[in-house]
Amino acid sequence: MAQAPKPRLLTGDRPTGPLHLGHLVGSLDNRVALQDDHECFIIVADLHTLTTRPRKHEFGEVPSFVREVVLDQLAVGLDPAKVTFYLQSGVPAVYDLAILLQMLVPKTRLEQVKSLRSMARAAAMPDDAMTMGLLAYPVLQAADILMARATVVPVGLDNEEHIMIARECASVFNELYGDLFPLPEAKISQFPALPGVGTGPVGSGAKMSKSLGNAVNLGDPPTRVRDKIATFTYDDGDRRLGDQAPLLAFARAFLGDEPTAALRVELDGGAITLAAAHARVTEAVEARLAPIRERRAALAGEAGLVEEILVDGTIRAREVANVTLQRTREAMGLESLWGGLVAATEARAKARRKPY
Repeated sequence: MAQAPKPRLLTGDRPTGPLHLGHLVGSLDNRVALQDDHECFIIVADLHTLTTRPRKHEFGEVPSFVREVVLDQLAVGLDPAKVTFYLQSGVPAVYDLAILLQMLVPKTRLEQVKSLRSMARAAAMPDDAMTMGLLAYPVLQAADILMARATVVPVGLDNEEHIMIARECASVFNELYGDLFPLPEAKISQFPALPGVGTGPVGSGAKMSKSLGNAVNLGDPPTRVRDKIATFTYDDGDRRLGDQAPLLAFARAFLGDEPTAALRVELDGGAITLAAAHARVTEAVEARLAPIRERRAALAGEAGLVEEILVDGTIRAREVANVTLQRTREAMGLESLWGGLVAATEARAKARRKPY
């Protein structure tokens, strides 16, 4: 008896810099946990990078970031024998699908997506300078998800609304043209976001982000990890931050709830210094990062490994995307329109060859 197909999962990252602890607890851990019982597609979203970094010199950084992003994911435990890693721009069928889906989404709906304005601000882009590419970012993301006909999408909390756009696109399409796309579900981590460390212009006042310069990267050496965590404070002027302290958010993610509650009691009662608290959290973070660094160093030493994984995966993703696009065009009537024109042209050509 044939086994039922595994549910499909799609997620991924923009190659705008190395992955960090926010990615680890917010999405990567979920990816590793789900790879055995899901058919996984992991996108390296270089087209999405163009939405906020379109200049030639900015895109010139992408090839090295593509390699770094894949290495980070292999190092945390994603297995290329179970996971399809692919380059977004290497799957042209997704561009066509995105154009078709754009016909189904009102402009006002996209203008309501708050994360797009946050992305624009992080890129120093005024609201009135937002490009069509950035405004339609969630539609291209929907095309990524729907081309794989994915049902599960592990994302951070800031991308949950983007998955709603994908669901809306699928729902409207199915209503207009017949059931084709499953409705994807966002899978949010227990720790959907980590606060940034006190580096960069915004520090811990915003979530950890590649573009804001306030991240602890998976490849950071131990001394840099220690120094970054040491930037966390436990008060705001005369007021203790308590559970709102970024340091405790880190503790919950890497120590657990009960040790974090005990740490807060010690801090509030003066039984432990802030430096000692930093050291305790750093030790827990290092316990996660040390084996990741070791695996990453070994993988980075294999010349051509990442490139081979990406090429093989992109060929696989093309096959899947081409089938989805063909079925989409058939459902909308685009294939029959083109097919009718071709058939009429062929008939006319045959008629011309007949003797008078």
